[in-house]
Amino acid sequence: MHLTQSVTYLPSNKKKYWLFFPFLLSLLAGCATQPPPQSTTDWENHEAQLKELSTYQARGKLGYKGSQRFGANLIWDTQPNSDHLLLTNFLGSTLLKLDASPGNVTLVNHEGKTFHGTDASALILELTGINLPIEQMRDWLIGLPTATDTYQLNNEGRVGYLAKQIDNQFWQLDYNEYDYTVSPALPKRMVLSTTGVTITLIIHNWSIN
Repeated sequence: MHLTQSVTYLPSNKKKYWLFFPFLLSLLAGCATQPPPQSTTDWENHEAQLKELSTYQARGKLGYKGSQRFGANLIWDTQPNSDHLLLTNFLGSTLLKLDASPGNVTLVNHEGKTFHGTDASALILELTGINLPIEQMRDWLIGLPTATDTYQLNNEGRVGYLAKQIDNQFWQLDYNEYDYTVSPALPKRMVLSTTGVTITLIIHNWSIN
């Protein structure tokens, strides 16, 4: 008995496509794993750009570890002379809503009750147990080290670390990643901490004026 082997030949043009296909896949895979583009800057120029930002909104996530632990959706709005903070759970229900302007603070808690005060950080701590330096976060959130005791720049010429003593508490903020899709580049991943408290902030979207 003779066995015959069947061989199928691809036309020459199809051979080229099959040879090119693995190369295309490897190229796409390489593009998918490339880190986001980064850019260096002169700190004085970058600082000047940040100081011009009077209106912005940050949307993202907040993770809190302290006397209590929770995760929340975060919306932070800054307007000239006012700040607005909204924390919601992952179902969209309000955990905390804060409207703050110099000398006038309004807080709505998870039960819908409204409280008033003059110190945003003190009011939040008293009513919710959450320790958060609200007044300083206005500038710190965008990477502007206003009124800090010390700060350090990263390799790209932006703030990588800052620290400040606030009411006998030593706060430090580490900037782990910046968003280079906005101009000026703004923080994307941050860790704010003091004794017994760690707050992780991840900003998914920036809207600036």
